[in-house]
Amino acid sequence: MADRHMFEREHGVPYYEEPAVRAATFLHTALLLRPFTDYNLVIGWACTSQYMHVSGQPLQAKDDDLYELAQAVRAQEADPRAVAQRREAWRTG
Repeated sequence: MADRHMFEREHGVPYYEEPAVRAATFLHTALLLRPFTDYNLVIGWACTSQYMHVSGQPLQAKDDDLYELAQAVRAQEADPRAVAQRREAWRTG
């Protein structure tokens, strides 16, 4: 998951430029690839939330909103940019 958020179009130019989209790749990857035996949503959300906190843009999501977003990602109806856009409403700072 970490490798994907650091992917570069060319040396020094990140593919996902905005911190919100880079953070969203953690959740998106965890939900689609299911790299863990269990708790992919929890781990993906923890990575996303912590990344945004460190970036100075902390998040607070309602459980129902997070589950709805997870379903959209799993159904391949939401890409990383869509994840970032949806979680924009969850910013607390």
